[in-house]
Amino acid sequence: AAVMDRLVSLHALATMDDNLGDFLEDGHVSADQAAAIRAEVAVLLAELRPDAAALVDSFALDDYFLNSALGSHDGDVYRRLYDEVQSAPFNASHVPPGYADLLHSRLIKGAGRSRL
Repeated sequence: AAVMDRLVSLHALATMDDNLGDFLEDGHVSADQAAAIRAEVAVLLAELRPDAAALVDSFALDDYFLNSALGSHDGDVYRRLYDEVQSAPFNASHVPPGYADLLHSRLIKGAGRSRL
């Protein structure tokens, strides 16, 4: 129950934090109270961190929805991370854009020379 109480408090305070300008402008909170809200959000996040995986699991979201290599149902983190990196658009080509024009000639010219 304590975790859910913290989660509800986090939701309420984070929602207030997202709209803090309105609360300040309308005089519902003072500057000191606004600072306290932000500080309490940070405290609640730290307190909920150990329970974060269990909380996400409790919503029974599938891997496709989470889109996370770390939070997959099968627990094979390293294979999934490797697959994510390999399928990234930046890694689709062995030669990055601009390599031939900008970098290749400098690497060849500088081979074997030290400026020390």
